[in-house]
Amino acid sequence: MLQEAMEVFQIMLQEKGERIITDAYIPKDGTYRLIVMKDDGWVIKDPVDIIFNKKTNTVDISNDMDYLLIQELDYKSKLLEMNKPIDPKKVIHSNNYLSLAVKKESVTSGKLSEEIIQQYYEILRNPNKKYEKKPQARALYHVAEERLGQPDIEAIDKIEKFILANKQDIWKDINLEKKNYVKLFFVYQEEEKTKEIYKIESERYLIPNIYNNNNFNMEFEKGIVGLPNDNMGMNSKKPYLENKTRKVKVPYLLDQESALLQSKFFDYLFGQVSKKRFHIYVDNIDKKICSYTNKDKPEDIVSGYYLRCRMGKAGAEICEADVITHYKTKLEPGLVLKNYIEIPEERIEKSKIHYDEAIEDQWVIMDLINGIFFEGKLKNNFFTDAKDMNIYDDCLKQSILKSRNILSNWFWRGEQNQLVKILDDVSLALIKNSILNDKTSDAQRKFNLRWSLLEYLDDQEVGVHMSEIRNQLREHINVAKDVEWDFISDEEYSYAVGQAVSYLLHLSKANNKAESYVNPFFNAKNSKVIKQRLLRMYTKYNYQIIHINGGRNAQLLSHVMEYEPKEIKHELIMAGFTAPSLMYEKKTDDEDNE
Repeated sequence: MLQEAMEVFQIMLQEKGERIITDAYIPKDGTYRLIVMKDDGWVIKDPVDIIFNKKTNTVDISNDMDYLLIQELDYKSKLLEMNKPIDPKKVIHSNNYLSLAVKKESVTSGKLSEEIIQQYYEILRNPNKKYEKKPQARALYHVAEERLGQPDIEAIDKIEKFILANKQDIWKDINLEKKNYVKLFFVYQEEEKTKEIYKIESERYLIPNIYNNNNFNMEFEKGIVGLPNDNMGMNSKKPYLENKTRKVKVPYLLDQESALLQSKFFDYLFGQVSKKRFHIYVDNIDKKICSYTNKDKPEDIVSGYYLRCRMGKAGAEICEADVITHYKTKLEPGLVLKNYIEIPEERIEKSKIHYDEAIEDQWVIMDLINGIFFEGKLKNNFFTDAKDMNIYDDCLKQSILKSRNILSNWFWRGEQNQLVKILDDVSLALIKNSILNDKTSDAQRKFNLRWSLLEYLDDQEVGVHMSEIRNQLREHINVAKDVEWDFISDEEYSYAVGQAVSYLLHLSKANNKAESYVNPFFNAKNSKVIKQRLLRMYTKYNYQIIHINGGRNAQLLSHVMEYEPKEIKHELIMAGFTAPSLMYEKKTDDEDNE
């Protein structure tokens, strides 16, 4: 599939008129001339004018006798150079001593002086001078030199002397008034020898000036390699090639096939992002590329690459890129959502949320987190700019901004770095926010999901202990009036404080009562503040309390006022406040008999 896509892409490039190595390679518009180096002298052949006719999609050639050889030599002298930019300050645009390319106006204006020619060939005799201050280019040149040997100094000297001594004959019969190139090819009598030497010398001198362009093209055992088009210069015409999260700024080398595949991939990428498919997966095993929207579930991948993209003002952009291994959405074992807070069964039966069943699909967990913790706002705001988020609850908005990167890494890359910590922090903040906004039912569901996730991801048994604490408190407040007891832990005490606040607040007939009454308990730093607040609430609602000697309310409130904890457990206060009240539970038959 990918090979077919690459072939289509090659055709597309030709239709756009972009230069690439194909069987139909066309030299750049200009005048070309072959100069044959013979043992007994030189032969200057007739010039060949080459113009590509865009209207007819054909090549106009003034003399086709030498065209095929010119086409091949020009091709070899360029290799993977695609539309190399012209340096306006440069007079000679060759990088191979067997060719000499100049703008015609440089010849007529006198810019192509003897001094320029001598400097050019001096560099070709000793390329290290060119790369004295360019260690990357010098290193690459040395690699080529080790394999190809030293340049042919004798041939360089011979060509230089010929050019300096035969200026008039070289430019004879060439129309220098046209503003385009003239390119000379120095060839040997034996055509095969010429092709072979051009191939070698092109490899040697294709190392460019790294300050003018980013093209390092060389040939190694596996073929020609060069820099990828990763928009290191931030190409404004293809902003979708921009990589915002590049970790390594130093370029790397690609062979031609990989370069074509990469180009095809980026064009494919642009098309997918245009369809709001922002998650791109490259599967190394199955050799395929898949894309998904924020709401789609990806397929499993053993080894590959992940890219997160977005549509920016200038086009599609790569925001994140990473290698992924063993990514799968099926969980083994699955998450079991448990009813730790003890939501009544009649409410659970009416709910779409299923408890005590193993959830093996990670995307179902994402739906639970999105719906329960974030009230359905997370999915649509995973990658939305903060200023564009239509969320007016500050706590909810801040929680999404704080956790979405870590959660997206979990869902789309399978990474769990800092996952437990962020779920711990954010879920508790959202639970508190629900309580303060009089959304107790929402807070109950959040508590169940919070404790189930922490148990699944980090073996935390807060939910399990919560059941023990609640049962212990239930037993304590239902004992006979003459039985002495005390809280067995600060956890039970804190849970009891939440139950006491819930009971007293239930007696109030005011609307929007939660925040002003409850928040001080959630922030209390010591038991003194808690007791003062409870006494104030008791005094206010005392007239509505049915006083029964040894009753549940008396047992709960008196023991809370007497106990001195070592530490206040704020999560337990919130849990006690949120859970169904033990004060109104029906007594069992055994309790009635007592």
